[in-house]
Amino acid sequence: MVFRSACIAIAALLATAACGPLSHAAVRPDLLDPTTGRASPPLPTAPPGRMRVAVYGDSQGNTAAHQAIVAAILAEKPDLVLFAGDAIDHLPAGHMPDWGGWQYLVPIWPQYVRGYAWVSLLTVIPFPAVIHETLLGAIAPPRRPPDLNGWLEDTAPLRGAGIPILAARGNHDAYHQVDQEQFARIFSPPGAPELAPDGFWYSVDRAGWRFLVLDTGTDMFGDRDPMPEGGPQLGWLEERLSDADRLGLRSVVLMHLPPFSSGKEERGAPWVKRRVVEGILDRHPVALVLSGHVHAYERIVRPGFEGRPVNFVVSGGAGGRFFHVADRRVEGSAIFVEEVRSFVLLDLGPDGITGRALPVKVPGEEWRNPPSPLDEFQAPSR
Repeated sequence: MVFRSACIAIAALLATAACGPLSHAAVRPDLLDPTTGRASPPLPTAPPGRMRVAVYGDSQGNTAAHQAIVAAILAEKPDLVLFAGDAIDHLPAGHMPDWGGWQYLVPIWPQYVRGYAWVSLLTVIPFPAVIHETLLGAIAPPRRPPDLNGWLEDTAPLRGAGIPILAARGNHDAYHQVDQEQFARIFSPPGAPELAPDGFWYSVDRAGWRFLVLDTGTDMFGDRDPMPEGGPQLGWLEERLSDADRLGLRSVVLMHLPPFSSGKEERGAPWVKRRVVEGILDRHPVALVLSGHVHAYERIVRPGFEGRPVNFVVSGGAGGRFFHVADRRVEGSAIFVEEVRSFVLLDLGPDGITGRALPVKVPGEEWRNPPSPLDEFQAPSR
């Protein structure tokens, strides 16, 4: 019996290593925009200096919540939608990087997830990627439905209305190489060449505003760091911001992992704070910094360029399990709203930005009748 079980385990290991992930669905072409072949319709010309922009993140395959968010956004008639990442809820096999199948041959891997100390106890499990992909797949599958086709189905009304979408890649969108490739293929900005899976950052200029979309990576031990100090992404960001300053464009930055957060379950990423904010953004007149990842709404205000206040807005309440506020909030936290589905609506004009965080009622979820808007704020354009 022991020999038979060992043979089955070895066979599963070899099959998994040869074939890669046990489940994967190709993106359906009929769900993509017919003009661009991507998740977004073409970017139209916007009136100079004025735009209405909706921001949300972390739908994570929650169809009911995501569809409710999209319907509420559609009712506001935005010119542009910014998605802060985590379109899917996939997990890394065995909490290991995807090495093209070789991860299944690793007998022991130090398990580590920032902020979740209990995960380190799983280090004793042998061949963690194989065990996760097979025996533990029924409990926490590495590929949890729905896939990117589900996200595309939910956002079809936005494409039908001709509303363009710019997306940052979240950690759940990047755990598997095939997901990285799919994300780059369908979320590269319309009208631009397809981005490389390991270089998913870009900027788009519209109506006097420059939107800069960053890649903050998987936040997983042993995985590729997309923004090393002195690396191409941070060099690109510095150049794009300097160019915006020279041209008089007002800059809005979008990324998945926030540099600051008062979330109990997830805090801000310290290297994003150090490398991106303190290393680059603080030297430029950035108008607004947006992120997701923390499944709540929070707005943090801190001094930026020449001491001017900058709003750091976290909008991650579009579908993932709710996160909660820590006992001690980070410095500058103006508001933290938990257990409410929401998105952010921005009106960008020559004099600055008016922002509102709007609650969304989801069928089947408890509704606490929160105030609407949850939060309002003003931000100077530069």
